[in-house]
Amino acid sequence: MAPKASSQSDDLAARLVAGLHKVGLAMKSRPWRRTGMAGIGPLQVQVLRFLHSMPKGTATVSAVAQELSVKLPTASEVIKTLERKHLVRRVRSESDNRVVTVHLTPKGRREGRAASDWPVMMEAATKHLSRQEQVSLLQILVKLIRALQLKGEVQVARMCVSCQYFSPNAHPGSEDPHHCNFVDAPFGNRLLRIDCPDYVAASEAQAQEAWKIFLHSPPA
Repeated sequence: MAPKASSQSDDLAARLVAGLHKVGLAMKSRPWRRTGMAGIGPLQVQVLRFLHSMPKGTATVSAVAQELSVKLPTASEVIKTLERKHLVRRVRSESDNRVVTVHLTPKGRREGRAASDWPVMMEAATKHLSRQEQVSLLQILVKLIRALQLKGEVQVARMCVSCQYFSPNAHPGSEDPHHCNFVDAPFGNRLLRIDCPDYVAASEAQAQEAWKIFLHSPPA
């Protein structure tokens, strides 16, 4: 007897999750396999990556906690561990004793650079996909991240659709249906950003309307 459609669908979802899990494992294990970062845990690697991506390699402890979607005490403990390993240093604000910034040391910069090279691996892998498959994958990732945001699993995602500068499907029927008001230019789904440095959060009402239009727009 052939399996029911619902069980087939559930099985497909399980296979998708298994595939994403494999990709996640590859990304997590790369620092240890390629750079020998012995004794540095996953959260510590994420902190180094985040600081390496920031201007001047610095951020507040609260920003680190928000980026990693962890509570402030957890972020503080991870940062203290990195400080003991001479990878970061903490600096308390002179004007506000409650504010502490975290700075990469020269050693931390080297480790952060090494830990951040996984996009090169992923970029090489995605080149095995066709152009249309890459665009489709980007759209799927945007939707998956949004779903995780709604469940509270992802706190920070500087994506186009939630940005106040984003106008979805402003040019319907064209190859570049959306419009970025920051640069005042149209663009298509192939140029959607998941972590834009120019991102400014839209109001809740604007973001909800943008997502509604985006999710019901034809592929671009």
